[in-house]
Amino acid sequence: MTMDRIKKLAETSVTTALSKGAETAEVAVRESTDFEVTVRKGRIETLTEAVSSRIAITLSLDRKRASVTSSDLSANSINGLITEAVELAGFMDRDGYFAMPENGELGRVKTDLELFDPEAVELPTDRKIQLAMDLERAACGMDKRIIPNGASFSDSVVTNVFANNLGFCDGYRKTYSSIDISCAAEDRPERGDNSGKKQSSYWFSTAVRFNDLEPVEEVARRAVDRTIRKLGAVKPRTCKVPVVFDPLTAGMLLSYIASAVNGENIYKKSSFLVDMTGTQIATPAVTIIDDSLLPGKLGTRPFDSEGVRTRTNVVIDRGVLKSYLMDSYQARKLGARTTGNAGGVSNFYLVPGTAGPGEIISSINEGLYLTSISGPGANWTTGDFSQGGQGIWIEGGKLSYPVSEFTITGTFQQMFGDIEMIGNNLTWRTSITAPTLKIARMTISGT
Repeated sequence: MTMDRIKKLAETSVTTALSKGAETAEVAVRESTDFEVTVRKGRIETLTEAVSSRIAITLSLDRKRASVTSSDLSANSINGLITEAVELAGFMDRDGYFAMPENGELGRVKTDLELFDPEAVELPTDRKIQLAMDLERAACGMDKRIIPNGASFSDSVVTNVFANNLGFCDGYRKTYSSIDISCAAEDRPERGDNSGKKQSSYWFSTAVRFNDLEPVEEVARRAVDRTIRKLGAVKPRTCKVPVVFDPLTAGMLLSYIASAVNGENIYKKSSFLVDMTGTQIATPAVTIIDDSLLPGKLGTRPFDSEGVRTRTNVVIDRGVLKSYLMDSYQARKLGARTTGNAGGVSNFYLVPGTAGPGEIISSINEGLYLTSISGPGANWTTGDFSQGGQGIWIEGGKLSYPVSEFTITGTFQQMFGDIEMIGNNLTWRTSITAPTLKIARMTISGT
């Protein structure tokens, strides 16, 4: 559907809800066109093209709220959906904190946020398939040991529209493109315990604009390097040493902080940062920002999922916790104002420092360069951190040999208080991102 037709559908749905007795009504409509191709060993394994639609309706009577969703956008279906929502609301408990956002908060950013790429929309299917083929071919040509697990290209065109009974109705279109590859290699080292096993890794690039994707050769090289450098991995000894988080693991670390500052987790008291605003929670080198206004980035949006104008929020400023990230309901529960974060974080990032990654590594006589973390042991409720890890051991300021099958432990409080260096290599591969960072000391549990 065109943007105008989707807006009209949303507005009509709001009007219908009010005519059926709703006191407030919010309608979100999302339409998405998605493409994905995966190739393996020079052949197409999967190819999908799909158009999907979704409508979400939230309404209230006497502050009793109900929400319903459907993928059927026909008039009869939406009419029945609204009737169902009105009936459901009658059974809900009254919530004194529920109300619509304040009128002054509603609106959209007027500047061009560069969310839509016409070139991505016009890219022919055979070109998309060829990119995946070229990616796999490039990786296999870089090292004979590489076993391809699959290379993919995908893209999406998404239309989002939101309307409510306060008169707000607006929408935007956004494009996404992505390439990725996973590969493996037989691990038959002279030393180490992994003989006969396979080591695997991956690399990817994602962007709003097609031309912002990393070149195929670079994605392939990174995937191959990350795979081959795992060969011959050994368990490190149990010790306490400095740890360097590479950008991927640093980004995962930051994602836990994003959960810890989420308004719902705060008012439910399921975060180690409850009642900590105004408190020094990290070294002064740490500034974390959530910015919806960065042009052309993956998390950029002109308004949030309840129609509130988005903005730049400084979450941690030179180590001091300044703000939680909240929608209007969460903000009321906490006695604050919405930060324009209905729907979650936008572009959430650690402000880069001045040190290059090589400079950070060279500052360590013995320690760990962490390249992968996994497991359920990162608890933002208590602040405890315990993850399985893989990486490269640092000796004499240089990357020495691969290590795996160990656990890295600490607490978020200790880790962010012990950040000694922050890299200058911030890249926007995902909407939550961080540069390389060095933590003074963590516990490594190995042999």
